[in-house]
Amino acid sequence: MAGLNRESEDLHRIAMELTAISQSALAYCTDRFDIERFHRVAEIGRDLLQLVSRDELPPFSREVASTAGYTTPKIDVRGAVFDDDGRVLLVREILDDDLWTLPGGWCDIGETPRGSIEREVLEEAGVAVRARHLAAVLDRGVWGHQPPLDHHCYKMLFVCDALAPVDLAYRSDETSELGWFAVDDLPELSTSRILPEQIALLHRHWENPGPAELDEA
Repeated sequence: MAGLNRESEDLHRIAMELTAISQSALAYCTDRFDIERFHRVAEIGRDLLQLVSRDELPPFSREVASTAGYTTPKIDVRGAVFDDDGRVLLVREILDDDLWTLPGGWCDIGETPRGSIEREVLEEAGVAVRARHLAAVLDRGVWGHQPPLDHHCYKMLFVCDALAPVDLAYRSDETSELGWFAVDDLPELSTSRILPEQIALLHRHWENPGPAELDEA
C-alpha cells in the first residue's frame, strides 16, 4: 500500500478485517454477551485504524456497527472524459479537501455501474456521457489512497464519451470548478479519490482500449 510502511499496512489490514468480522457477526448473533463482544471487536478495529490514519476518524458508533449488515466491499466509480488533444476533464470538489478529481462517487443501490458513473459525471460536471469502456477494477487499499477507509473499497474506472459540449462554467453543489488538463501536467489531486497513475491508466485505455486491468491477488 503506497504511502504506508509495512507495519502500518499490517495494522490497516488487521483493522479492516476486525471491523468486517464484527459487523458480519452483529448481523446474525442474538446472544447479548456475543453482541457486547463483537461491539468491542469493532471498537478495537476503529482504534487500530486511527493509528495509521492522518485524519481524525468518526467516533465508534454501536448503532452503525449493529446495522451495517454482512460486510462486503463498497464500489467507487470514476469517469474520464478526454478531448481531442487527450486532455482529461477534472472537477474541483468543494467537499472535504477542495482539490481536483475525476467526477464520480459511490454506486447507489439499484444502479448499474454504467448508470452510476453516467449519473455522477452529469451531476458533477454537467455533461451527459456514455461510459464506453471499463478500464480497470482496482482495490483502493492496494493503491494506497489516503486517508485509509474503515471499510474495503473497489474502484471501477471508466472511459466516457461526452454526448454534448462541456461547459466549463458549470457549477454544482459538489464542484466549484471544471477544467481540461494534460495528463502529464495535472493540478493538485484529491488523492483520497484519484491518483495520477490511475489517470494515466485511463489515458492509455482511451488511446488503445483493451481488457479491463485488475489488481494482482
